[in-house]
Amino acid sequence: MLDQYQRFPDKGGRPGYILWNGLKVKTADCIPVPRDGQVEAELISAKTDVEQGLDMKINGWIQLMDRRVDTLRTWYDPNLEPVVRYPLHSRDGFLWVWNVYKMKRPGGITSEEKWTGNAGFWVQEVSERERVYHCSHGMAETPDFECLTFEVRIF
Repeated sequence: MLDQYQRFPDKGGRPGYILWNGLKVKTADCIPVPRDGQVEAELISAKTDVEQGLDMKINGWIQLMDRRVDTLRTWYDPNLEPVVRYPLHSRDGFLWVWNVYKMKRPGGITSEEKWTGNAGFWVQEVSERERVYHCSHGMAETPDFECLTFEVRIF
């Protein structure tokens, strides 16, 4: 992805993906959403060597219980319900999605990361408003797009 960035410094002319073994690999995905609707995320599976999850960002808000947020981070935890669903409001009609992970650093320090190393995903488009993401975290020696799998649905 860094090579892509350097080869296409003009963001408007840069492809939104790279080809990896025939797959279109992205670091972020944009889903069309209604002005007012709901978003549902289902965390399907994760390899447990690295804590992983997803971010959803909107120009507007996602209603999280008693507060509104523009970015919602949800971690995979096999002990919790795998599906979350929240109302949303969008000013521009788009929801951005990407995978996140916790990186363990020397000295026992852990940081929450995205878009580093071999991070990315390919998208299985079920419909215009339903997608399955096959993700590789940034510390994968070679990209492994089954490190985390999740689905996002828009209503």
